[in-house]
Amino acid sequence: MFHLIRSFLVLFIVFKFSIAQECSSQAVSFDATNTSFNILSDPNDLASKNCKYTFTVPKYFVPSISFIGIHLNGVNKITTTQYSDFGGSKSFDISEDLLLNLAPVNFTIELNLPQKTAGVTFQITITVKDSTPAVTGQTFTVAQDVGTLLDWGSIQGNSSVIQTFDNQNPQANSYSINLALFTEGVLVYNLLSNFFIYDGGVYKGHLLDVLVAQNMFQSCTGSQFAIVNSNYGSIGIFTISISQVKDWSASQIIIVPSVYVNNTSTYTATNGLTVFYDIANPLLNTVGTTYRNISFRGDGEVTIYAGCVTGEEEDKKIATISPSNSVNYEDILIYGTCKTYVLTRGVLQWSTVQYQTGNYRHRIGRKGVIMSNTYPYRSTQNVRFANHLIQAPKDDFKENIIVTYEVVHIGANVKLNIDQDIKANQDVNKTLSSSDTGTTFTSVSTYQQYITYSIPSGSEGFLVRYTVTSSGNISTFFGAIFLCCAFLLSL
Repeated sequence: MFHLIRSFLVLFIVFKFSIAQECSSQAVSFDATNTSFNILSDPNDLASKNCKYTFTVPKYFVPSISFIGIHLNGVNKITTTQYSDFGGSKSFDISEDLLLNLAPVNFTIELNLPQKTAGVTFQITITVKDSTPAVTGQTFTVAQDVGTLLDWGSIQGNSSVIQTFDNQNPQANSYSINLALFTEGVLVYNLLSNFFIYDGGVYKGHLLDVLVAQNMFQSCTGSQFAIVNSNYGSIGIFTISISQVKDWSASQIIIVPSVYVNNTSTYTATNGLTVFYDIANPLLNTVGTTYRNISFRGDGEVTIYAGCVTGEEEDKKIATISPSNSVNYEDILIYGTCKTYVLTRGVLQWSTVQYQTGNYRHRIGRKGVIMSNTYPYRSTQNVRFANHLIQAPKDDFKENIIVTYEVVHIGANVKLNIDQDIKANQDVNKTLSSSDTGTTFTSVSTYQQYITYSIPSGSEGFLVRYTVTSSGNISTFFGAIFLCCAFLLSL
């Protein structure tokens, strides 16, 4: 009976763990039942040898390799190599005991043993784990003009999100994927490598590959993405940007995660037009950014758009700033989950603070923008907000202002109210709605104007540009009237 049990155990081990003694070039295909493979050194075989094992991995199966008892003398080498479109070719030279986790794609192990001795030992155990994600039905579409943003909380552990298409968002020839990372560290980087990216069912790389590639100004593209989180939960704080490769595909696109402290930023376009995507931290994306001390080196100009736009979009344009008009945009307050800066050439620098400064005085000629927090991306909740205050430039309010509002876009069922304060207890209200899109509204003469709005869930919100002009000095105006009356009475 004991011999029968021992024979069964031997058969089970041979079936469960395929074993290759020492070194023999071969192809190994894993599947749902064949999930392990061992390579063992032979102390009795001292011949020089070189061999390569080629391993084929099923979709969603994640390989790991345990290197135990590694003792290599002289020039002997063990090398593991794996290739992916986004990550390129990665080679790992093994010189000590190690547990190596790989991506869910084919790989090779090469043994080069020109000086084999009895002291050269190794045990290599390869296993694959089925990490097929749970079917959740989560999907996303990519807008042609502003792409889509997927934050860290939208891809749960052991699940996937799949790109789909509809009449409004038909399939394009190519899409680019980028990553804005707001937390760093070895643990975060390791966990990012467990977010797998597939294109039409074919493995392309993981999120860490995307981050490394974009830092080297390389593009990661595909035609239909699926993102699989093989971790047990969500990790770090990040946002994935997926955009159609369109008008600016030949230009350099740089991802800039927003910095939520007082900061001075420099943007360079020495090789021609350069596009910067400033992506907001998903935990703080309702915080506005105030821009000041705007300066240029060279004769370039920057156009700022709402959203991660893929080309020139007039209904997303916030401002075009150049050396000649930059003073008019001092202290401009801009909201948004993503902002695009298109710098034609030269160097741009500005300082930013991540809140409204509290100084609502507007110099004559100042330009600004009033916009909903997430425009042009759709709001996920109903919003009522006191967004903006525009006051005359002087504390004594002796110089009234007139404000010209350029209604770039207002979504359906959005209400934007402008309370125009003429003097104490006297005001005029103006309500703007979607029917006012594309029009211009000029206010009455006021000492301040207060803007509030309401947005229903699912709306893209609104964008309104404005310019402040003077309606004249009040004391001078009344003085002129007094002199005129005195002159008439003397006749």
